[in-house]
Amino acid sequence: MPQLHFGTGRSVITPPTGVELCGYGPYLERRATAVHQDLHCTALALSDGDRVFVWVSNDLVWTDRSLVDETHRIVRDRHRLDPARVVITNTHTHSGPASMKTVAWGKWDDDYTSGLPALFADAIGQAVSNLEPGRIGFGRTPVPELSVNRVDECGEADAEALLMRVDDTRGRMRAAAINFGAHPVTLGADTLICGDYPADAIGKMEGERTGFRALFFQGSCGDLNCRGFGEGMDTMNSNGTLLREHALPALDEIETTADVDLDGDTYEVALPTEVPDRAALSAELADCRDRLEATESDADPAELRKLRFEVDWRAHRLGLLDGPHPQRLELRVSWMRINDAVFLAHPLELFLTYGKQIQSASPYPHTMIVGYANETVGYLARPQDFEQEGFGWYAAVFAPRICRHLPFEPDAGTVFRDHLIAMLHRIRQRETESA
Repeated sequence: MPQLHFGTGRSVITPPTGVELCGYGPYLERRATAVHQDLHCTALALSDGDRVFVWVSNDLVWTDRSLVDETHRIVRDRHRLDPARVVITNTHTHSGPASMKTVAWGKWDDDYTSGLPALFADAIGQAVSNLEPGRIGFGRTPVPELSVNRVDECGEADAEALLMRVDDTRGRMRAAAINFGAHPVTLGADTLICGDYPADAIGKMEGERTGFRALFFQGSCGDLNCRGFGEGMDTMNSNGTLLREHALPALDEIETTADVDLDGDTYEVALPTEVPDRAALSAELADCRDRLEATESDADPAELRKLRFEVDWRAHRLGLLDGPHPQRLELRVSWMRINDAVFLAHPLELFLTYGKQIQSASPYPHTMIVGYANETVGYLARPQDFEQEGFGWYAAVFAPRICRHLPFEPDAGTVFRDHLIAMLHRIRQRETESA
């Protein structure tokens, strides 16, 4: 088998204070007032001596597809990298800038976002320019109590982190990846710039090891928060410490090999969407506009923001009906197989049940499912969430209004799950046939 080569790179992607942060309500103008910790773009390149794969983890909520496409253009021209093998993921921190285009949930800042592709490309360039021989291995560790279910009382949460360790030829750990599912929301609607608990954990881990880089790959956490939602800095530090205390000792125990069998690709998946009645939607929009125009300027600001949002999401949805295929949403899925492990990356906020079902059916003992990758798409909820009150309904019905797409059909999660399971078995078949 070929010898593994690896490289890492990092760039600082911290926005200036004053930029609007993403989340927590329509037209809040939640502008950053200070930087608690720099935000980073961290790249890991892996090669078998022939093909190069690069996976990136950003301390951002998401990345708009336009930013991903521009990054791909730069690294293709500069480093001759295949865009299908360059995967850009995000930790989904809610204390970062609006790096995705939404309806009302954070203003897109052209001055800041226009510079992101070059910064991503810088980190990727560092990684591919410093490839060296290495060793790789995989493991897992329990992480109790960090992840909590925010939809079903006492419901299932992520209790285990999947791990990848990369060593140099002397056996010194030089890079690692942590795959775990829990929304980074301990600071709530604060105005500090911060990578939340994933960045805190990584900072603590890297501070203890010389020449070491870690990447956090957010898991299937559509229905999961971290413990202590909105509780502030002390809880954020505690959560970061908890993740570090479980991940770092487990990484130290992973055995590695220099032999590597690499494969991977990116392709499009289509999921079914619910197409609203145009006449009914137009009537709703006209009514909302009338109510907004009739509202006094000195009315409750929260009510004004809500009415403005009701107008804007309906107007955007009407525009979607004029697209070429409003009955489906096409999105990018990426995969990378490394020996007996596989990474799957997608742009969704996938509910945990689908992630667990995919992992259970996978022919690979280490199956890392990574959300918030390649572009911006919203939640993929369960069929019952379309009907029941609470956060499940918010994820299934309300959130698509924010994320600028039509709501999924209730069976879309099942379609996606079955597609990824079938894909995993095709990857295994392809591996067997090429052996």
